[in-house]
Amino acid sequence: MGSISFWMCLVMTICTWNKTIGCTWMKTLPRSPSMFQVFSNNTITMLKKMVGYRVMFIHLFLGHEVSRGPQITFPDKQYRQVNNFKADEQIAFISHTLNAIKKLYSSGKYESTAWDQKGVDKFMNDLYRQTSELDQCVKAMKTRLSKSVNRVNKKMSLHFKFLKHYLKREDYSASGWEDIRTVVLVHLQRLDTTLSSQ
Repeated sequence: MGSISFWMCLVMTICTWNKTIGCTWMKTLPRSPSMFQVFSNNTITMLKKMVGYRVMFIHLFLGHEVSRGPQITFPDKQYRQVNNFKADEQIAFISHTLNAIKKLYSSGKYESTAWDQKGVDKFMNDLYRQTSELDQCVKAMKTRLSKSVNRVNKKMSLHFKFLKHYLKREDYSASGWEDIRTVVLVHLQRLDTTLSSQ
């Protein structure tokens, strides 16, 4: 009887432990960032460094950026809704959005930009690492997403589909990529703060 209780207790502990751990990739230790935060900061830094020479020239010599073409609207409403999600739903949202960013940059059509290829490769590697780790977290959590989470993810998918079409319409030009880089940078920063608000 005692050994059955021991094994039952051990199995229950392991099952509960796995559920409470949730996503170790997102967890922080006292006074140290989570692995997600480390890689998130890396991707933000790399994307900031990928600023085109045209933009640097405008900022250095004119002191401001000249507004051009149509503006891309940012999905602020969706991010406000995410703040009300449970932690596991927020992780699913972050995973979904980072996968959309990875897919957007996977075209590899950067010839028109002045981006350093090593920087782009590092950015993509860090983004790939984040998405693969978060995909594993979402799979391990086995969270059934609510209708509101699915609705927000669908709207984000439409937003990224628009960005992809915008890039095609701009013929993958340096200015088109710069517009995309600027929007994606805001996404990465918002995703980073979404984690912090948990």
